[in-house]
Amino acid sequence: MSERVSKSKVLLIALIVTIGGLLFGHNTAVVNGSLSFLVDSWNISSWMQGLISSALELSAAIGAIFGGGISDKIGRKKTLRIISWIFLIGAVGCAMAPSAWFLVGARFFLGLAVGSASATVPIYLAEISTTASRGRVVSINQVMIVSGQFLAFLLNWLLGRLFIGSDGTILYSGAWRLMMGVAIIPALVMIIGMTKVFESPKWLVKQGKLQKAVEVIKSIYSRDEDQKAQIAELHEMQEQLQQKCKVVKTRGKIPAWAVRVAVIGCLLGIIQQFVGINAMMYYSTNIMENFGFSKQAALMFNVFNGVLCVAGAMIAMNVVDKMGRKKLDSVGLIVCAASLVLVGVLSNLLAGMSYTPYVLLALIFIYIFAFQGAVGPCTWLLISEIFPGEYRGMFMGIATFVLWTANFLVGLLFPPMLEAIGINAIFYIFAGCAVIGLILVNTLLPETKGKSLDEIEEFFCNRGKKDKQSSTQVNAG
Repeated sequence: MSERVSKSKVLLIALIVTIGGLLFGHNTAVVNGSLSFLVDSWNISSWMQGLISSALELSAAIGAIFGGGISDKIGRKKTLRIISWIFLIGAVGCAMAPSAWFLVGARFFLGLAVGSASATVPIYLAEISTTASRGRVVSINQVMIVSGQFLAFLLNWLLGRLFIGSDGTILYSGAWRLMMGVAIIPALVMIIGMTKVFESPKWLVKQGKLQKAVEVIKSIYSRDEDQKAQIAELHEMQEQLQQKCKVVKTRGKIPAWAVRVAVIGCLLGIIQQFVGINAMMYYSTNIMENFGFSKQAALMFNVFNGVLCVAGAMIAMNVVDKMGRKKLDSVGLIVCAASLVLVGVLSNLLAGMSYTPYVLLALIFIYIFAFQGAVGPCTWLLISEIFPGEYRGMFMGIATFVLWTANFLVGLLFPPMLEAIGINAIFYIFAGCAVIGLILVNTLLPETKGKSLDEIEEFFCNRGKKDKQSSTQVNAG
């Protein structure tokens, strides 16, 4: 019974906190179906459409880098409470926007919460979970992100059917306000729910509040075994901080080994985006039309896309602690690369065949499932685990900033690249990035499954010492 109580408390806390992930997913995807209504409302230019779409991504990069650092200073819980209020105010602003420029500002404001949530939520989940359950708990955030995207796609499709006539005319141009305003509800739930959430015990230890951290652990976990393991980890963390044996600062500088870990985290974020998932999320209609599907079929693809994303993320959540991060991520990258290459090859070999679009669509579905079931969640999980405790929030913010910048570049460059070199060449580039990611994961990272955050930190610290000793010996020789 006590084990069930512990699990239910952790799950409840995780569900409350990952409403930020749900809102992250919804706010990034909702613009996909709302632009046609916005054009009908205000007759906005294509440039303004792009600005409304990308304002959130640009500010998300800013929110990520500041959100991570702020959570190190004021705490994970306070940061998440601020984020929940930004989500609410931003959603209200979008739903009631009197002009296109006001909507751009509201979307930019929302992006600060999206970016901050993407940096802070995985850290918080990693810090409150046990070593054995960390993969599953952190992966809940990925499930919520793709669930938010799916709900946005589904709502857009339903409202589209309701407010778009059979001849394509828009019956109610204000439908976009409903699409964007629905985010008010989960934002309110998050604000209320955050009153039941505890501060991260590991953050409390960093502030010299060991006893309060122990009280948090006892409040979350009712099973003696879990309490003892978590409390022992907190004591070990305190000793390490006191001894300064792992994160010694030389003349105020961050140790070289820690900088190396930050770079690895940034590379993981770049690869996650350069594999091309957001080209699918933002430009799925264009891609499907390139394959020969109608506009109506392309819109339905978005809904199926959302279903696959949720299914993949849920599977990842349940297998990542058993299979391991490196193995699951590697399998996902291999399948993504193979699917993309096959799309390019078969689109030429089977050109003109009536069944070709369906073969290509099946391969795209396999790619999406592999990404959301492996590459996406493993990336977020790994960057929540590998950074040293002293700099976790700051490094997570930097890595997430880089990830969002890569996201923006994919969205920005896809249309001109599609026009210049064609869809097949782009898919080959994405596949090449997946292969590079496979090499990086298997050469730069340890398997973090079953290891505490302190043990992971110790691995990178020891590797840094060995590299330094080797360099010294070479120079001496």
